Amino acid sequence: MKRKILVMRLFILILAPLNGLVLAQASKEMPEQKEVIVLEEIVVVASREREEIIRIPANVTVITAEDIERSTAEEVTELLRGEAGIMVTNTSGSTPTGITVEARGFNNGGGNGGRTLVLVDGWKANEADSSNPDWALIPLHNIDRIEVVRGPATAIYGDSAMAAVINIITKKGLGRPIIELGADAGTWQTYGQTATVQGSTQRSSYFLFGSRSEEDGYRDNSNFTARDWTGKLSYQLTPALELTLKAGYHNDDRDLPGSLTKNEIQAVGRRGSVVAGEDKRETDQFNTVLGADMIPDEYNKLSLLFYYNNNEGDSLTSIPGSGSTIIDDEEDDYSLSLRYTSTYEIFGRKNKAILGIDLLKEEVGSTSFSDFPDPLYPFIQRQATKYDRELLGVYLHDDFSITDRIILGAGIRFDRAAFDFSSQTENLVSGTTSRTEGGRDFDRLSPKASVTYLFTDNMSGYFSYAKTFRFPNRDELTGFFGFTPELGPEKGQNFEVGMKTRFGPKFSGGISLYHMTVKDEILFRPPSVGTFAFGQNENFDEVVHRGIEISAESSIIPRTTLFGSYTVVDTEIEEGPFKGSDLPITPRHLGYIEANIDLGYGFTLWNRARFVGKRFLANDLANTFDKLPGYGVWDAKLSYAYEDTWGDFSAFLGVNNILDKEYEEFGGIGGYPFGSRIGFFPSPETGFVGGVSCSIRL
Repeated sequence: MKRKILVMRLFILILAPLNGLVLAQASKEMPEQKEVIVLEEIVVVASREREEIIRIPANVTVITAEDIERSTAEEVTELLRGEAGIMVTNTSGSTPTGITVEARGFNNGGGNGGRTLVLVDGWKANEADSSNPDWALIPLHNIDRIEVVRGPATAIYGDSAMAAVINIITKKGLGRPIIELGADAGTWQTYGQTATVQGSTQRSSYFLFGSRSEEDGYRDNSNFTARDWTGKLSYQLTPALELTLKAGYHNDDRDLPGSLTKNEIQAVGRRGSVVAGEDKRETDQFNTVLGADMIPDEYNKLSLLFYYNNNEGDSLTSIPGSGSTIIDDEEDDYSLSLRYTSTYEIFGRKNKAILGIDLLKEEVGSTSFSDFPDPLYPFIQRQATKYDRELLGVYLHDDFSITDRIILGAGIRFDRAAFDFSSQTENLVSGTTSRTEGGRDFDRLSPKASVTYLFTDNMSGYFSYAKTFRFPNRDELTGFFGFTPELGPEKGQNFEVGMKTRFGPKFSGGISLYHMTVKDEILFRPPSVGTFAFGQNENFDEVVHRGIEISAESSIIPRTTLFGSYTVVDTEIEEGPFKGSDLPITPRHLGYIEANIDLGYGFTLWNRARFVGKRFLANDLANTFDKLPGYGVWDAKLSYAYEDTWGDFSAFLGVNNILDKEYEEFGGIGGYPFGSRIGFFPSPETGFVGGVSCSIRL
């Protein structure tokens, strides 16, 4: 029976791409295809101001609202899987829990902080404890567009913008008042509901969003329930001054299925769990953003942005047969950014200058209880830590068109960070208590220079050089793996060259080559196999990240748009005891191909096939264990959309992992003693999802 179903899926999907050719013959009998209008691609992420992609000296792409609608994605990270140079890893194997997104080979799987800065309407989503954003806190259905710029951007954004910046822009109210309701359902008891009220007047706009989602998850003990509410208001106080207010709340409950060894997979199956239903996490987040844009004329702009974020989390995680850890965290973030942009002429040539200042304060408090009652080497302790960080960043960026074809870019940013931390550890085995406190100050200067050459209005090439950095985060300085106040900032030098082209609606593409040398990269150094220890974070002397990123889009076939990307990544430890080793969880090759077919009568068929190459297990810095196998996954979605003056109606049916591929995105070496457990996180097999939405214009 399973083989028959698989054959039917293959038959349907083999025929589907032929529709693009057949429809050209049948065009007289079908509604005329809508005219494709190509607009200038404008992004704000590269320089924090609006700029054409063709003029930006970096590999930049945009995921539009249309891209989101046609994909099978139910989470933001599913959209990012198709982006060149971006590696998405689900470390739980199920649900949105535990997902990491990294660029350019920094996804080493060792529990270290993120080098990809994630912004949501201007506020920094990277958390102070791990430097990683919690992607489960960002609902997909509230997103209007996503901008991705690869490569160092610390000269503009400072800390965490070492490998890339992902700028997420949420929806805002437009036009007549609209009420929209949506619902979806899928495999593994997945259900979701959304509600939106939006609109605008001559001077104001409003967008109110609410959603609830729940799923049992592909694996046992992987239930996930989330609730989101967001309000976004803007008001044009004067012709030159616009105010924006946004507030949001998120709450979720997550069960954590844990890893499975190969023997456990044979015993309980790929969907099983051996954590006895205890591993879980609950998260509450509230954030508010207040912004003001003053534009007195077309040459000057002053922007102010303030945000506050509160995030609380309670979790229990275990190592089967060894013990468990309970952690309670609370984080408060305060940020203020001021930016001035001026466009003027120097000797008759256009010049754009951006001057800004960023202030950020982070406060994190944490308590934990670890219970590993080994009869020979028991580890039972209670720990309380407090971590405060204040950051100041001042930056200047300038783009000068020395000719009609040549654009010189230069920027520099100074960052200062002051850390204060304290820790009290109670060893319940020996009955002793230790206290540690201290502080660290870090200063970094981040210059960047570039040149862009416009061969034509639709083709450009660029070269850039940048110095970049990342400060150590809370977990690295004072976390579970030990107190390591001697950690210093990561420091890198990046060279990049690339080209991009755009030929109307028919073809666009780009290629970029980069070479980054990182000094003092922070990696988790595991203990020797067989020892009763947990390892420690260290600054590694030198690690090299280099690669090639290629992407293309084509609409040559009638009613069919093709997308594709291919990435080669090479990461190597250049010095120290692991010299010559590749970083774990980093594939050498990854890519995707996507086809979007207009079937007519409101129907659209979307297909995407992606592949990820082999990679070493997390914590295998010596590269001695067998690699995780590479895998390929095929997803598809059939959509229907109807538009009328009264409103819109849409419906979809999607299939993920059509070929029923069994694979694991993540696996690692661990256990207590270390090396006693090699665990894997099985990824979902074939799954279905469908939904409907209806909007009414008032």
